[in-house]
Amino acid sequence: MVKRFLWHAHDLGEENLNSFFISALVDMRASLILQNDEMDYLCVTGLPDCWTVDKDSVPADIAIFGPEIGAQLMASKQRALKKGVTEQLEVRLGEDRTFEFRILAMPARSGENQVITTIIDRSEDRRREKVLQQLLREVSHRSKNLLAIIQSIATQTSQHSDSIETYVQKFRGRVFSLSRSQDLITDSGWRGAHVQELLEQQVGSYINGRTEIVRFTGENTLLSPNAAMHIGLAFHELVINAITHGEILRRDGRIDVESAISLDETGKQLTLTWDERTAAGRPSETPAIPATRFGRAILERVVPTSVGGVAAYSLGTAGVRYRIRFPLGND
Repeated sequence: MVKRFLWHAHDLGEENLNSFFISALVDMRASLILQNDEMDYLCVTGLPDCWTVDKDSVPADIAIFGPEIGAQLMASKQRALKKGVTEQLEVRLGEDRTFEFRILAMPARSGENQVITTIIDRSEDRRREKVLQQLLREVSHRSKNLLAIIQSIATQTSQHSDSIETYVQKFRGRVFSLSRSQDLITDSGWRGAHVQELLEQQVGSYINGRTEIVRFTGENTLLSPNAAMHIGLAFHELVINAITHGEILRRDGRIDVESAISLDETGKQLTLTWDERTAAGRPSETPAIPATRFGRAILERVVPTSVGGVAAYSLGTAGVRYRIRFPLGND
């Protein structure tokens, strides 16, 4: 048997608590229906606004809730009376209203059974659950994509490495690049990452605090999660080549990155240009990444293909230049 009160003041009778319980039910968006074992209505409190009681007639399940829900409620109440267990029924109205009916049969002081039906508005709970399910599906989708990228990088890096040490170094750097981009994407609520922040995130740890080396100009647009992951990888390959083989740090060089949005018949296009120069505008002495290396493949094939764009990498009298053009919003 359920104890109705664990404790209450001796001078406060149960009849004085009625307003308290009714207020609590209303506050938690709950309604209460009390019936006898003949299913006659004895009391109704706080019905949701989608149902009403006709004050000129005696309430009944079908009259209040309609034939379909009314029939389900009648069947649940009969089972509750017969088996002595709590019945639970969830009812959906349209796309955004959900109600939980909990039906309990218990003896009254008179000895007769009474049926208590509690109605709780679960609409907000179900909306939150739906959003959570969507987020979990999105996380699963993103995780699978990320794992596929890592698997491809692992395979390709091993094929273009001369030793275990070289493989570990390059693979670790590329995975670290992905993790930095992923941090920005996660912080944005999976919306993506802005170009300038992505550039600073990828380049910052390699230039020893010398932020003047990198200059960003143009549109600091928001990249989709997929584009952010791959453009971040391209920035990583470019800065690693510049730091490892070039004169950027030793000869006061500079890297100019320009972001420009254009419009064509297919929609908005983003063009990112990486220009690498030494002091006084002299061309960089950074050697070109060999065409047979995976880093070159990342820049010219993997990244542009993944974002649906085109790219060109070159080393000439103007220095190292990488330009990629792709549609915005492609994911």
